[in-house]
Amino acid sequence: MATENVDLLRSTYEAFGRGDVPAVMEAFADDITWHAPTVLPQGGDARGKEEVRGFFQRLAGAWQDFELDFGDFVASGDRVCVIGRARGRLDGTETGYGFVHCWTVRDGKCTDFDEYVDPAPELLAR
Repeated sequence: MATENVDLLRSTYEAFGRGDVPAVMEAFADDITWHAPTVLPQGGDARGKEEVRGFFQRLAGAWQDFELDFGDFVASGDRVCVIGRARGRLDGTETGYGFVHCWTVRDGKCTDFDEYVDPAPELLAR
């Protein structure tokens, strides 16, 4: 199960990297719960695919040249944690943050997302 969950998330992040938001959304349960810290310009809580789609719209509206770099995918049972860094330009300034994305996957769909971040000083100054 853990291997399949990692495969699902790897392919979801690959779709995000291609800008294929419909493929990303397909990986999510209809009633997904979402938490991204409000220190991020796209941060906030969401419930359900439509509200999560709003998260991606905020992300696209705030950042230019946004990219994710992955360090590791760690899985146990229905939980997968993705460790990495995000970077891009925010209001013309190069910045970024370290992250851990914690996912719960049930029946082949992502049901919960919690993001933990280590923001660059520029993000904290906003």
